[in-house]
Amino acid sequence: MISIIIPNFNGKDHLKDCFDSLYKQSYKDFEIFLVDNNSTDDSIRFTEKNYPEVKIIRFNYNSGFAIAVNQGIKVSSSEFVLLLNNDTECDVNFLREMLNGMTDKETGSVACKMLNYTNRDIIDDAGDFVKAKGSPYARGYGVQDIGQFDKDEYIFGACAGAALYRREIFDILGYFDEDFFAYYEDVDFSFRMQLFGYKCFYNPKAICYHKRGATTGGKSEFQTMLCEQNLVQLRLKNYPAGMYLKCLPYFTAVRVKRYYLFLTKHSFSLFAAATKGYFRGLMKIPKAYKKRKFIQKSKIVPDEYLESILK
Repeated sequence: MISIIIPNFNGKDHLKDCFDSLYKQSYKDFEIFLVDNNSTDDSIRFTEKNYPEVKIIRFNYNSGFAIAVNQGIKVSSSEFVLLLNNDTECDVNFLREMLNGMTDKETGSVACKMLNYTNRDIIDDAGDFVKAKGSPYARGYGVQDIGQFDKDEYIFGACAGAALYRREIFDILGYFDEDFFAYYEDVDFSFRMQLFGYKCFYNPKAICYHKRGATTGGKSEFQTMLCEQNLVQLRLKNYPAGMYLKCLPYFTAVRVKRYYLFLTKHSFSLFAAATKGYFRGLMKIPKAYKKRKFIQKSKIVPDEYLESILK
């Protein structure tokens, strides 16, 4: 069985497309958990009335992504866990192909090909990567799908908006970092997974369609602040000491350039949000360092391997 965990905050308008696509799957052995972050838009009543078989986990506050999905994972008991955004629609063979990606015990997660919901020949995400200079990115985002990402392969990580995980790895690695309210928590987890010797398999035959930004409102000062805050922690926790020191000048140069562009090409409010996030990240260094000690102590792969997958 697959336990499907869908975090939700005021996503009622998207739930029908998401649920219906799951119940049309060619693979039928699954259960669905809707983890609701105190929605005010009737999401729960809509689900209870139209999809009574969906199991609902309720928070009385907006816990963010990491806490919500962690709770869903802990309640589930299946061998495999699928994290799925509420603003997605899955191809009829999506679940079957995601399972097909679990090729061996070293495969900890499976990434799919996410396409734009409206323009379905545009790629939304073909796997998550981290550049050698430290910036996470969604491979292929915004480009036309002409088959350039149709190769089965091992990659850095999966976007948690539609990712399958082997349940047992959470007992070994820990869960998503709950200090990441939202954004980059999946990249952080993928980094940790790689350090512990697990791999992510990309299966382009597993396809879903994503309304990117539909439930978060797209790019905003709040999103920018969280991304900058979480990036500080992600790097400190996961980069081995030698790699971190070697990359530190690049980290600094890229941030300076990014903030300059925020100020000159966007708005002062976006610049202010970015700098606020950066300093919030610095304030969390002591806590991140404690987590780093566990992660680096458990690391089993050589630095050369990590350098080979950062691109």
